[in-house]
Amino acid sequence: MKILLPPSETKAVGGEQPSLAEAPINDSLQQAREIIIESLIQLCSDPELAEKALKLGPKQLDDIQRNLELINSPTMPAINRYTGVLYDALKANGAVKGKDIYIQSALFGLIPATTPIPYYRFSWDSKLPGINLKQHWKQAHQDFFEPSEQVLDMRSKSYQELAPIDSSNSWVVEVFVEYANGERKPLNHFNKKAKGVFARFAETEGLKGIDQVEQLALKAGQRAEIADGVVTLVVPEGY
Repeated sequence: MKILLPPSETKAVGGEQPSLAEAPINDSLQQAREIIIESLIQLCSDPELAEKALKLGPKQLDDIQRNLELINSPTMPAINRYTGVLYDALKANGAVKGKDIYIQSALFGLIPATTPIPYYRFSWDSKLPGINLKQHWKQAHQDFFEPSEQVLDMRSKSYQELAPIDSSNSWVVEVFVEYANGERKPLNHFNKKAKGVFARFAETEGLKGIDQVEQLALKAGQRAEIADGVVTLVVPEGY
C-alpha cells in the first residue's frame, strides 16, 4: 500500500550523495520536472522577482542562491531532507527507510521517499512565469497510479491538487482530537505529528492494505474510522 505524504517547508542542508547533474531522477515525471526546475532557476536569476514569487522573508533570502545551485548541489534521500513536526514523528525511532512512502513535492512531483534530492525552496503556492503549477503537475501525474493499487493519502489538500487520485482504492486521511467529554474537533498543527506517527507504524509493521489500518492505528495510540474513501484518525487530547 502506498502512503502519500506532503513535503515540508523546513529542510536539512547539505548532503553526501551525487547531485542531480550527476544522477538525475529518471522516471515518468522527468520531463515535467525539468521544466519546473529550469523555470525556477531562471526566476532566481532575478533575486527581487524571486523573493516575491517564492514569498520569502528576510531570513530566507539565502534560499535564492541555493535554488540557483540546486542542480549541482549534493543530495540526500527525501525522507532525510525534510524536517519538521511530521518528519520528526516519522523518523522518531530511526527505523523508517521509506520504501512504501511517496512524497509530493511541488518541484519534483510525487517521488519515493528514498529518492535523493538537493535542498531547495519551492512550494505549492510559488509562482513561476507562464506556468500553472496545478495544471502542469496534474497532467504529468495522469498515469502515475495503477487502478488496482491501494493508496493512503496523507497529503494536505493543496498538494493533493497537484496529483489527484481518481480511484476507489484510495483513502484520504483526516485527523481529529477527541476530548475527555467526548467532543471532537479537527486537529490543526499537530495533525502532522499524528500522520507522522501513523506512517512510521504503517511502514515498520508492513501495511499491506486498508483492512490493517484500524489495528495499526491502535498500535500508534490512535483510533481509525473508515468510511466513504476517508480514514479518520482520532487521537486523545494532548497526543
